[in-house]
Amino acid sequence: MRCGLLALTFIAMVSAGADAARPEPVRAGQDSFIQRAIFADGRLWLLTDAGVLSTIADGKDERVAVALPEPALDLWLEHGRPAVITCRRNGCTDWTIREWIGGTWAVTAKVPTADDSFIAMSSTDAGPMLLSSRRIIEVTGKTQRATALSQPVQGGVVPGTAAIPTMQVGPTSILVGFNAGEWGGGVQRIDRQTGEVSTIPRSVVGKSPYEPFDLDFNPVNGIVAVPWKPDCLAVAVGLVHFEPHGAIVELCGNVISPLYVKAYGGQPGEALHNTGSTVAFFGLVRRGDSLWAAGIDGIYRIGPDGATQPVPLPAFKKVGGVSVSFEIPDFVVVLTDVNQRRSMGGSVPLLVPR
Repeated sequence: MRCGLLALTFIAMVSAGADAARPEPVRAGQDSFIQRAIFADGRLWLLTDAGVLSTIADGKDERVAVALPEPALDLWLEHGRPAVITCRRNGCTDWTIREWIGGTWAVTAKVPTADDSFIAMSSTDAGPMLLSSRRIIEVTGKTQRATALSQPVQGGVVPGTAAIPTMQVGPTSILVGFNAGEWGGGVQRIDRQTGEVSTIPRSVVGKSPYEPFDLDFNPVNGIVAVPWKPDCLAVAVGLVHFEPHGAIVELCGNVISPLYVKAYGGQPGEALHNTGSTVAFFGLVRRGDSLWAAGIDGIYRIGPDGATQPVPLPAFKKVGGVSVSFEIPDFVVVLTDVNQRRSMGGSVPLLVPR
């Protein structure tokens, strides 16, 4: 049945086209559907799935709306400043990249959509990088370089259920992780020079001992480089659909192996069982020689020796409809309900570096 659902999802994804990348309409009670969060200028910046932007000053109790001329599709840091990519809700023909400079939005680039779907944005040393369903667009000053993809990437999935994908840009390739909730997810690799798109295969033929290691069937919520293994990446897997399920896995080339897995409700190092629930992870950050992961039951620091130090989730305060905590010195933790569009779970944590 699961394979059938995935097949139907793929068909819906292809037929949806650019419509799948539109922001959700603004609805009552949607404030907590946070898709992206960054910290800059002493403030937490929040982007909802309706493309609405707001901020909360460090430790304050007020959420302030930030005006944009059109809905935002993504939010990231560019030169240490907040940056967004926007487009009209209907009839989107150009993506506009804007940076927050001197308290106002400065337009730094316009990119024709060419009927593509928007996938995700990232910052590189050379400038912003935009990934669409059919192109890589690298923006350097006033110059744009587009590389056609060998096949469309899988983003979008089902209108109204897809999260902004996770994108990790390396020197030669881009890895894109997808979260479609109960419909699955996966990771695709794109060659930056040729545009060749490939899907990361399973680590073993058939079903692996623990399902979170099958990246082609699981929601991916974070991808970062492993500090102590420069040629490898860490991937956060997480789904809460009636019960939690997830892991932090290591990806070296096409080889997938467990980096950290914990039985949900159990103790670190406790033996897992094929039928048991595991902690789902929804945030992953690299800091120095360590990885920091946000699980549904706490914050985990994973060191180069494999030792893992869990810390309980902090106390949250409701600010403008969003549950947020500024208690951890190096991070802000935000709870989002956006995954309820894709699964039968509740709020999940996002880890935002200060």
